[in-house]
Amino acid sequence: MRIYEPLRLKRHHFRADDNTLYIEKTKFKKDRLIPIPGAVSIEITNYLAVRQSLWRADANPYLLAASPQKPFYDYLIRPRFHQAVGDIGLSCPRQTIGTTNIGSPTPHSLRHSFAVNTLKRITETGRSPQHALPVLAAYLGHCEYKHTTKYLKLLDANHRHNLAAFIQTQAHHP
Repeated sequence: MRIYEPLRLKRHHFRADDNTLYIEKTKFKKDRLIPIPGAVSIEITNYLAVRQSLWRADANPYLLAASPQKPFYDYLIRPRFHQAVGDIGLSCPRQTIGTTNIGSPTPHSLRHSFAVNTLKRITETGRSPQHALPVLAAYLGHCEYKHTTKYLKLLDANHRHNLAAFIQTQAHHP
């Protein structure tokens, strides 16, 4: 998810019965339903139960709340993210490798890593990343495959070339 997406989630967007999160009005004005692991669903359920016990009059409609009345905001998350990155030793100076710029991780890096690692796992199992691209694009909330290919910078050039060729064929044959 993009950083603002979980911050905008309301409690009713969490569907514990089918382990999903409903995300409304994303960057491309799309809605999407994404699956979450059962363990994450259990953690969210536990969080909501603890929150209810701490804030007896919890009328906050947001899934992630900073207080009984306020949601979490981006400016509250980013400093904690950067602190955690530093604590685990992942901070690095900005550098350029070939045509790819690499800097310290940001919250958006998690989204990038998910996309890249999903496609790498698919390739490593001998399956076609081209077949997975439409599903991954929908999962990420992209309206066009070309938006998903931006996450593929760190895959080798051959995979990028094959995906670009696939996208061009899709553009000509929708």
